[in-house]
Amino acid sequence: MANLDIDNPRHPLCLQQSDNPSNVIISIQLKGTENYPVWSKAMVIALRAKRKLGFIDGSCTKSQFTEDLGEDWERVNTTVLTWIMNIVSSDLINGIVYGENAHEVWLDLEDRFNKVNSSRVYNLQREVATISQGTSIISVYHSRLKSLWDEYGSLIPSLPVTAGTGDFIEHLEQQKPFQFLMGLNESYEAIRSEFMLQYPSPSVSRAFVILINEENQRKVCVSNSQISLANKMNESTVFMSTRGNQSKFKRLNDLYCEYCHFKGHSKDTYYKLHGYPLGYKGKRQQQYKQTNTATNNSSHG
Repeated sequence: MANLDIDNPRHPLCLQQSDNPSNVIISIQLKGTENYPVWSKAMVIALRAKRKLGFIDGSCTKSQFTEDLGEDWERVNTTVLTWIMNIVSSDLINGIVYGENAHEVWLDLEDRFNKVNSSRVYNLQREVATISQGTSIISVYHSRLKSLWDEYGSLIPSLPVTAGTGDFIEHLEQQKPFQFLMGLNESYEAIRSEFMLQYPSPSVSRAFVILINEENQRKVCVSNSQISLANKMNESTVFMSTRGNQSKFKRLNDLYCEYCHFKGHSKDTYYKLHGYPLGYKGKRQQQYKQTNTATNNSSHG
């Protein structure tokens, strides 16, 4: 650190142009004990990415630097403080606005809100036990369940090794594939039964990949069925239309006119005997009108 220039991005006192005090570095706002675990974890990730995690975990103190860098430390410390205040609800801001050290403010928030809420743990366990796929696709259902797992894991306090921490964590991991499979729709019963018979049980990621492939295959089958049905309906429409035209032609062909001795109409509907219908523009009518006009003109002449 002593060999790094303060303008070097790796130096803990270096602030980039994008490191504005008004920035909102995460999208989660601290509301209290109900979302502190998620909020604090997101903050740690964001500050680590900016190389400023040391200002809240106490590993980057003012005493570590020479006196000439004291003002730079204060500037970065104040920037981290404003980032914290930007993502704390207005109801909580009064408790930290007078803080001067980002590490002390962080410890105060942890002491006040990092409480294992028994009712929330209970509700999470119930949600995990009762969650179902419903109308969701596999990926959405999996994301919802994973979110519950992650929150549950963040709320469970760390157990000492002597209490069997490793066994407890292993037990939770072993339950996840069964919880994932239990919430699937009944249409996946065959795959679920096949997984249940496997030993050791497949991991959640393995089951997820297989189910995604199955879901995609079903979409293709449904699409092909819809196309096939549409083609059959079109063929039926064409057949009925052709059949109707053939029937109409057959009916007309059965008619015979005793006056002009042609098929296709009867003497009772012969236009030349009974007159053309209003608006009729047939070729024969035009020829008939032209013949009548010529006859009338010759008679008048």
